[in-house]
Order: sequence, then C-alpha cells, then structure tokens
Amino acid sequence: MGLGAIGTAIAERARALGLRVIAVRRHPPADPAPAHEQWPASRLHDLLPVVDWLVIVAPHTPETQGLIGRDELARLRPSARLMNLARGALVDERALIAALRAGRLAGAALDVFEDEPLPRSSPLWDLPEVIVTPHTSGLGPRYWERVVEQFTANLRRFLAGEPLTNVVDKRAGY
Repeated sequence: MGLGAIGTAIAERARALGLRVIAVRRHPPADPAPAHEQWPASRLHDLLPVVDWLVIVAPHTPETQGLIGRDELARLRPSARLMNLARGALVDERALIAALRAGRLAGAALDVFEDEPLPRSSPLWDLPEVIVTPHTSGLGPRYWERVVEQFTANLRRFLAGEPLTNVVDKRAGY
C-alpha cells in the first residue's frame, strides 16, 4: 500500500527476490512498474485475501486514517503478515492485537504506532509474532551524510530561486 519513493524501493527489491508485487494506489497508472500490477484503493478488500505480506507505506491523510481495521484484518489469510512503515494512525492497533492473539494473522513488523513511543504497557511488546522497531526504518548507511547533502542541495536551489526537491505538500499530507 503506497508506491512513493519508499514503496517503489520495496517493490523493486521484492521483485528482485522473485516475489509477485501488487501495489495499491489512489490513481494507478497504466504502466504498473516497478510492481507487477497496480490496483486502485477501491480494490483493497479484493487484494487482502490474496497477499502474503501487506506492506504499508502510504501517507497519513484523511483517506488513509484507520485504513486497516478489524474488517480488513479479517480478510487477510491467517498465514499473512502485516508490515507498517508508514504511520501508526493507518492501522487499528487494538484490532491488530486481537487478530494476532486469535491466530488470525501470522505476524506483524511495526516501525510506527498509534502512540509513540510505544507505551511499555502495550501488548505488542510481548507478542512473539511481532517485531517492534523504534520508528527508525529510514535509518541506513550514510543516513546523516545523505540528509546533509539533500539540505545543502536544497539550500543552493532556494538561494538560486529554483524549485526544491522532496517538498511536502501539507494540504495533501505528504
């Protein structure tokens, strides 16, 4: 779910590993690359029963708030796994915990949560089929060097009156 810069990078790597990739987007183009297929968000419920991994990298907007709740989790196969690298508000945490406890979902990898940092009292800490990371999925090799390079390049663009890169549209939410 989501095929921006992060979703595209994940899709490329998943394809390289031989996985079939179906992306969900608000407005899928005719060419589905780097996915095998791109489906409109209106078909999310059709997709859920056939996925092994539901990877969420969509932005948090009014349309995506609570996008994955009890009904959506119930459509996933018990062997499926959910990975949320986007925003905690996209997944109903209580419904996710209930699905995991009931064995209706094989596992979850979560880098984001409804409340951050994840409270010590959260059952997610103790569920063996859950991987919890501290909202750091963006960290990688040369992270700080890349941040400084991007800032410096945008500062040069700004001073020259040129368009900036990686601008967030606050009205759209991403």
